[in-house]
Amino acid sequence: MQTADIRLIRYSLAIVWLVTGVLSIGIYPQQDSFALLARIGIVGQSALAALYLGSAADITFGIMTLLIPSKALWQGQAVLVLIYTVVISIWLPEFWLHPFGPILKNIPFLTLLWLLYKYEGTTQ
Repeated sequence: MQTADIRLIRYSLAIVWLVTGVLSIGIYPQQDSFALLARIGIVGQSALAALYLGSAADITFGIMTLLIPSKALWQGQAVLVLIYTVVISIWLPEFWLHPFGPILKNIPFLTLLWLLYKYEGTTQ
């Protein structure tokens, strides 16, 4: 894999992390986010904290993807994506059937993280 290919993958993933984090902070209606969090048992101040901590984690991952890529970062991102996938699969399984594929998209996302883990730092 060429360095330019790896850079393209990194930029693509960074965009997803950054946009997701910004949307979650308040562009997406917070009441809708709180309703989803309530379905998994997170309510009140805990829901507000979860929303902002999740947004901060996404934005931080986006920035780190652009500025300080590393194998540990790809592993951390993969763990968070897997946690999100498991939680949503258990408490919000209808998202597997959604026509826009919000959870199904985690499969190529994880594949890209694997490619970064495997190839970054080994190309010319």
